[in-house]
Amino acid sequence: MPQPIIHLCGAADAPPLHLMPANGFPPQCYLPLVRALPGYRAMCLPPRALWGDQAVPAGYRGWDEAADDLLAGLEAHDIHGSVAIGHSLGGIISMLALMKQPGRFCALIMLDPVLLPQQMLQNFTRAWQDGSIEQFPLVRGARRRRRKFDNQADAFRRFRDKPIFADWTDEALWLYVRQATQASADGRGIELVWSGDWEAHYFATVYRRVWQDLPRLNGIAPTLLLRARGSDTFPDSVLGQAQDLLPAADFINLDGQGHLFPLAAPELTAQVIKKWLAEIRTGASK
Repeated sequence: MPQPIIHLCGAADAPPLHLMPANGFPPQCYLPLVRALPGYRAMCLPPRALWGDQAVPAGYRGWDEAADDLLAGLEAHDIHGSVAIGHSLGGIISMLALMKQPGRFCALIMLDPVLLPQQMLQNFTRAWQDGSIEQFPLVRGARRRRRKFDNQADAFRRFRDKPIFADWTDEALWLYVRQATQASADGRGIELVWSGDWEAHYFATVYRRVWQDLPRLNGIAPTLLLRARGSDTFPDSVLGQAQDLLPAADFINLDGQGHLFPLAAPELTAQVIKKWLAEIRTGASK
């Protein structure tokens, strides 16, 4: 299956906004967020996990190659000047794409991007080298995650009790259930759209040169890093380091939110993004 383009909302002649989702979350789950950002044509050229039934190719590099896929899709569809919004994994993919082809984007918004302490990234490197990467909790958990359900009501009931969804409204969780599942290949019930192999692969191939690359963002395009205070994906312990490396970027902390705030609190997230976009437009016009 060739790379798809998913049109989320907005007029065909509106300025483009590209959304790159977090690992395991189809872009349609972000509809409440992008619909709250009027005036844009929101779309997604999704990562390979959502290109149909494609298996993980041998030697696929993960996040860096996903940025190449994104750029290839933007080129194929002749899309320039996008606001790039990426959540978690998607934030780093968007960052890498911007650094490779700055002219493709007019602004970068990273929502709780994966900025792990250097020691943790070194642990990932060693695990790759000694073959123990499959034993990492996130990787192992992705492979073990329940992926099949009797129906959507069954999936909703099981997800409702999971700590990861504790701060989600029922409305947000139902949207996830409807968008993240499809009829099972064997015709029995439903299954998650995002396969366990791909979810595990993205966890296992976490981008490990992020701290070396961050300074390259300075001056390329207006950049916002919006994070959950106390995040375990962009922890407080490295916030100062990121600010030192990216003095040209804006950093905003959200209190009382978890890593999945773009999905759990889309209106709040959109309010912050709209205010920031208005400010950079005002600054550019002066």
